[in-house]
Amino acid sequence: MTQTPMPASTGGIAACPICHGPLAVEARELWCDKGHRFDKAREGFVNLLRPGKSRKAVIGDDADMVADRRRFLDRGHYQVLSEGIAELVRDLDAERPVESLLDVGCGEGTFTAAMLGALADDDSPAPTRMAFDISRPAVKVTARRAPAALTCVASVIDMPVLDHSVDVLTSIMAPLHEAEFARVIRPGGRIVVVSPGDSHLAQLRQVLYPRYRPHDEQVALTESLDVVEQRRFTSHVHLGSAQELHEVWGMTPYRWNTPLDGQERFAKLTELDVDVHFVAAVFRAV
Repeated sequence: MTQTPMPASTGGIAACPICHGPLAVEARELWCDKGHRFDKAREGFVNLLRPGKSRKAVIGDDADMVADRRRFLDRGHYQVLSEGIAELVRDLDAERPVESLLDVGCGEGTFTAAMLGALADDDSPAPTRMAFDISRPAVKVTARRAPAALTCVASVIDMPVLDHSVDVLTSIMAPLHEAEFARVIRPGGRIVVVSPGDSHLAQLRQVLYPRYRPHDEQVALTESLDVVEQRRFTSHVHLGSAQELHEVWGMTPYRWNTPLDGQERFAKLTELDVDVHFVAAVFRAV
């Protein structure tokens, strides 16, 4: 006899990737009113990619790229961003309580964990803290680093998130999808987009590329969104070994698009001082 599922009502923000109804979140699985069930992996995350979207063997950052990023960030080289984004989320919470937070393109979870730490004193249940990335190796790490969040494999172009359910959406050096952001954000909700500043890793890029160009800092989200604040996070760090240089190169798109002559110059480096520069733009839904 088939058991009729109980109504999925958790007050969370997760949506079924098949029928788009609300998902109930339990210790080992998620399920919706229509009986669609999604088991959590041993590591604690759940795959919420819509069926048919995950046939490729590797989607998003591969295991090597994730490992390089994890090692590099664990050295504290982007501490200025971890502290800055945590302070920003704390300020947003003070301005208007953050009942639900969604970290889009969370990577290996360093910044997810920093933001959750900033909200650790509130009483919101775990389903209202959600992080996802399309990279399975990255999400495995995030599930360990940010156990208070519902951590998922998912795509920004088809987010498993209920309409108008998110108070604060963060996208930290991740792909943007304006229509999906507008769909899930609540009226008055805040969207935080972090991108590289114009001088970010400038010294490294001058080595890798024959024609150096500063990053374009302009971030435009126009659909029912107003820019209300911008913050800059800057520091200067010393990369003191070939290993650290390999990590920062390996965790970025530089690993895919560095020309041969740039690779040859890079291979000769044993240390390098670089600028770290990020820009956080805060948008408000109207």
